[in-house]
Amino acid sequence: MIYNKVPKIFFRADGNEKIGLGHITRSSALASTINSDYDCILATRCKISHVLEAISYIYKHIVQLPETDFHSEATRASDIFENADLIILDGYPFDAGYQQELLKQEFDFFSIDDIHASPFFSRIIINHGGGIRPFDYKARPATQFYLGPSYSLLRKPFLDAAKKRRNKVINKNCFVCFGGADPENKTLEILRSDNIREHFEQFHVVTGSAYIYKEELKRFADSKENIFLYSSLSSEEIVSLMKQCCFAICSPSTIVYEYMSVGGIVFLEQIADNQEHVIKYMTGEGLAFLINDIGNIEENSLKLSLEKQSLYFDGRSDERFRKIFRQHFYGKNMVIRRAENMDLQICFNWANDKAVREQSYNQNPIGFDEHTEWFHQKRNDPDSFFYIIEMDGEPIAQVRFQVSGGEAVLGYLADEKIRNKGLGTAILSKGIEKFVNDYRNPIQIVGYVKNSNYPSQHSFEKLAFVKTKSTKYPDSFKYTMYYDN
Repeated sequence: MIYNKVPKIFFRADGNEKIGLGHITRSSALASTINSDYDCILATRCKISHVLEAISYIYKHIVQLPETDFHSEATRASDIFENADLIILDGYPFDAGYQQELLKQEFDFFSIDDIHASPFFSRIIINHGGGIRPFDYKARPATQFYLGPSYSLLRKPFLDAAKKRRNKVINKNCFVCFGGADPENKTLEILRSDNIREHFEQFHVVTGSAYIYKEELKRFADSKENIFLYSSLSSEEIVSLMKQCCFAICSPSTIVYEYMSVGGIVFLEQIADNQEHVIKYMTGEGLAFLINDIGNIEENSLKLSLEKQSLYFDGRSDERFRKIFRQHFYGKNMVIRRAENMDLQICFNWANDKAVREQSYNQNPIGFDEHTEWFHQKRNDPDSFFYIIEMDGEPIAQVRFQVSGGEAVLGYLADEKIRNKGLGTAILSKGIEKFVNDYRNPIQIVGYVKNSNYPSQHSFEKLAFVKTKSTKYPDSFKYTMYYDN
């Protein structure tokens, strides 16, 4: 850990009978992934005692917040998130106004999001929904994005299940779950459908602690021999139940990511406006099907669905998240400044590094006199924004923006000792943030990357760049970001 103390991370999420428990569940899944390295604290308005008890082992503390308007809450952020090194926001009330208030109080924060509806000011945005691209968001130019099912927020039992996931259908048992609340009682509506019931042998139905229709559901289930009810199960119990069911009917929410980790044929029913994009993505990609398609899916499509799920749900999303947090706290130690005369030699060494020359469009070695002339010309050029990034007082990278005709061409180099550590996005983010603050005008930022340079491609693709084939350089991609101030 870079810090000489354990960083304190606050998770801000709520759950109740109206909004369900999805925000609490996925925030807690993320906290459980990283809590061995960080002090994780939950700040919540949730008052469901057994929900809080079930997740209490994940957090160092759980802070109970009063019911106030969210603007007032944001103005008290310094008291709520005392000495926070990072805040994770998960919920729709934490909108642009809330985030701007956190910025005023100089907090660092990430957002867990699934609707990309309003402007974001977060350092990092996590959205496991699928089909969303960074430039679909209105966010700060330096914001980093971790998007798609590869970043599913899963609890450990589901991550473990994904490593041994089901790869074929062996029964007609159906797992049914519409989250912790299911406020419209979609569960009972589904079970009452004769058309649905005739396609499955057994129904294993899970409801959460916020579900208010238990008695009505029980009366109906008691009239059927093949409906089995379960409530408030642990994650281990849910995994065990999912393994008994090769089919599932559920909402496109946290529960579907958990079921796909186990593996099976999924039929989706939308129960909230924010699920529209997820259901469109999952059905469009063949990962799942619409509930109206029950009984009409060809065998080959079912088999292909299981195969596609395995591409995303590999049981390694926890490793990806731990890496994100390590890189974030590592990057907080980065300092960026303008290039100075004393940087001449280190920039010369970087430019002539073998790996750098291989990925350059001019691969010839650079002479010192040639480099010296170029270096001083760029330092004195008012249209050249030439930066050095330091770590612990030592230069580790350079980032340069050459402005011409409303376009800034970006180039960067990293010292050999920090390569292959996944810091490319952090370096780009740091450079872009500094550049737009210095330039302060609308600008199109452009970067060119060779087809063979996969690390740099991955670095650009975690930011809000549009990727196209380059017409300027052969065998290359062009990355374009539009900044409108």
